[in-house]
Formats: sequence, structure tokens, C-alpha cells
Amino acid sequence: MRKVLALTLGVLLVAGAAFAQEPAEVPLFFAVGIPSNALPTIDGDNSDWAWVDRSFEVTIEDMNPLTGGADDADDLFIDLIIGWSDANNRVHAMVHVHDDFLIVDKNPTCTFRDDNCEVHFDPDNQGGGPYSAPNDQDLQPAYQMCLSFSEQFSRVQMYNGALGNFEQDALNFWWTHTDFVDAGHVNQGQEYYYEFSAELMDPISISGGPDASTVWTLAAEQTIGMSISVDDADEGLNANGNDPLTEECCENGFFWQAQYSMAEQFMNSGGMPDIFLTPIEAVDTAVEESSWGQIKSLVGEEL
Repeated sequence: MRKVLALTLGVLLVAGAAFAQEPAEVPLFFAVGIPSNALPTIDGDNSDWAWVDRSFEVTIEDMNPLTGGADDADDLFIDLIIGWSDANNRVHAMVHVHDDFLIVDKNPTCTFRDDNCEVHFDPDNQGGGPYSAPNDQDLQPAYQMCLSFSEQFSRVQMYNGALGNFEQDALNFWWTHTDFVDAGHVNQGQEYYYEFSAELMDPISISGGPDASTVWTLAAEQTIGMSISVDDADEGLNANGNDPLTEECCENGFFWQAQYSMAEQFMNSGGMPDIFLTPIEAVDTAVEESSWGQIKSLVGEEL
């Protein structure tokens, strides 16, 4: 579920804790508060999310085709849920993708050019992107994580404009390859499930590790900058209308036919959606009617 925000300086007082990023108009989505007894096991099994009110679900209909498009739901369909917990100070997400054709390992050092799930983070929500800060700056305000079904390389990768200047490896970065990030992948036929939880940093130190980084503390009614995108690679002409193998941008071919994103623009330099962290209520992990619809309506009206 989303609502586009038209924000001005005078309305940054939502619930006393939420504040919104630049640019002035970005989509708004809601992260469900996850109580400690409902924390999901990060294994790619979406059954742990069955208790969540479906109004928190974001589908391809709520997302934006930043390039290309899908023929129909048989070609590509996406539904996802974002959550957060103060029990472990983490953002959680379950992303389900129906894709009629899987392409991985065509671009081994840039898996985001294949079928892939991209996640962008700007925890303090000041409008940054993974390539917005100077690339010789060690402390970075925003960053990107990519999840793939690669059979040859790391299924979790890190991207930021400063990695190369500090001799860091996207395939083996300290944040994505320690306990700060957990990820699980499940493939059942043409159904693909990406699940992750992450403890966020802001700023994150590219070369100094956790000791030089600052852990971001999540709180109810806070608004963070975050977006999830799904890249769809297929055989046939790509989103540029070209033979994938003739594209000069990628040595091994560029197979994208679509990218769908919660954002309304590519986020290299900013434009991430607002993610409002809804308060946590006790649940018995059974599907039950919630009052979040009323809360969302109130938040939308005040913003």
C-alpha cells in the first residue's frame, strides 16, 4: 500500500518522530511492526508472514516500471511486505516474485544486471543515494544491497560508489557478509522468494567496518528512506529493444526487460520512498483484523 507525499517544511511533525526526505514528493509505504514472538526465520519461507494484515502488502500494481514493462502476471508479478522490529533493531522483508524465465550468472560481477532484487537504504532519510556522496568519502549515508539466485557467486552483494576507492569487494563486503545481514532464498518452479533482515548503519564506513560505522536505531513512528526493486531479465530483445548480446554496457549481455521499483526514479543519487515504521502490537501470529488501516489513513492525512 502506498500514498504519494507532497511534503513541505511545515508538515514534518508526524507523530513527533517521523521526518521525510528530499525530493519533496516521494511515495509513502508502511512497514509492519513485528513483535518479538512473531520474528520470521530468514529462510525464504513466507509462512512466517501469514499473520500480517494484507493491507501492508505492496504489489507490482503499486510499483513503478523504471525501464521496460511486464506483459502480464504470467510474465512477471511481485508482492512484498516490509517489517521492522525493536527486538533486534532490524528491518525485515519478504519479496515474492513470479517470473516465467530465470536468468542468473550472465553478469557474474554485476548480478543486478540479471534477474535480481535490489534494496536501497537511506536510514536517516536525508535524500541520499548509494552514489550521491563523494566516492572518496569513507563514511557513506546510503547504500544498496542486491539479492540474486546466483549459482556461482554470492547471493548477497553490496553496492556503493566508494567501494572501488577503498579496495572493497561488492561480493564480500563486511556488512552484507557478517551477522548484520541475513538472507534466505527459495525457488519453487516459477516462484522466487527473497527474504532478508538487516541491521542498518548510518553512516556506514566502507573501509573501517562496524567499529567505524554508526548503528541506526529504529523506532516506532520513524520514517526511513528505503526502496525495493525487482529486475526482470528475459531472453529476446531487452528493454532497449536490442539483442542482449550486442549491448556495449555489459560484456556478457544486458538481458533486462523490466525493472519495477517502489521508487519513482533510479536511486543512485536519491529519491528513495518514505517507509513509515508502524507501532508494534502484540499478535498471536494468527491472521486477524487489524487497525492499521485507520493508522495509515491518519498518517497519510497528517503528512
